[in-house]
Amino acid sequence: MHLNASFFAVLLLVGLIFIVGNKAKVKSPRYRARLLLTENETEFFHRLRRALPDAHVFPQVAMSALIEPCSRTKERIGDFNRISQKRVDFAICDPELKLMAVVELDDRTHNRNRDAARDAALASAAIRTIRFESTRKPTEAEIRLAVFAHQDTQVDPRKPRPLTLVS
Repeated sequence: MHLNASFFAVLLLVGLIFIVGNKAKVKSPRYRARLLLTENETEFFHRLRRALPDAHVFPQVAMSALIEPCSRTKERIGDFNRISQKRVDFAICDPELKLMAVVELDDRTHNRNRDAARDAALASAAIRTIRFESTRKPTEAEIRLAVFAHQDTQVDPRKPRPLTLVS
């Protein structure tokens, strides 16, 4: 009888060690660092900085940091989900960090329909999107002209316009 009790005690101890050991071995997800910008985007970032020395240029900004849904209903979640996984190439801000425009560098990975929907969402919040072709990057003077062209006609961002999505 004493042998059976000892056997079960040892078996229980081995079982506990096995369970605790397996829990300790649960692997955490592994990640690796990514470059924030491609080589092409990095070159263009520096070009934007030279063209707009008094502005702040922020790369790879989440759209949800720039706009939010106006609705207060159950549609709000769907409206947020439409932008939550998207980001813009560059956000251009004045020295007081007021958003002046969003700049997109269009390359072969850009999709016109997806870009149109992104532009419409930003436009509904009175945010201007400036698009440049990657294959024909603008000069610094062309960048300045594009960014400052409509500064006097900005719409009040507190008065959002209706959003028209392109399918």
